[in-house]
Amino acid sequence: MQPLLLRLRYLRSREALATVVLPAMIAWAWWAKGVDVAWPLRTAALALFTWILAQGTLYWHLKLRAIENDIALPPWFPLVYRGFKWSNLIAIGVMLAVLLLADRDALTNADLGWTLALLAGAVLEQINYFHYQLMYDTRAAFAYLLRHRRLRKAALGIDIVRSAAKPARMAPV
Repeated sequence: MQPLLLRLRYLRSREALATVVLPAMIAWAWWAKGVDVAWPLRTAALALFTWILAQGTLYWHLKLRAIENDIALPPWFPLVYRGFKWSNLIAIGVMLAVLLLADRDALTNADLGWTLALLAGAVLEQINYFHYQLMYDTRAAFAYLLRHRRLRKAALGIDIVRSAAKPARMAPV
């Protein structure tokens, strides 16, 4: 069980670090450029991306606590995470609509590029957490991908279904 706990701690810590450091570094880069930036558009996309990363941080924390203590995920887990899943999709759609309706003359290519890149990151994180695992950073995960020739279902997505069906002890990731 020790390697699993180490893995879950790593995932939680990595997500927590990314949730704090990435937005700070990105905002600093925008500010340090010293040029006009479409702050509302860029920060909305950055906030959405960061919000999804924070959801992942909380998930890995809850999963770690459940495995460490041999308990089920909290009873509120499936409802809250189904809400996150759908609200994220709505927020991504709203951001795309805002981008499509934005005054192109008022935006620079950098504004569009940053916004689209952050939205792409949000979409990829949404897929990675709620639908299919996109990160294959261990030999075992990569071997699964090669052996089955398809993406693995996301652990969070699986846990939402399991927790909603019947609260039980947590299965390993």
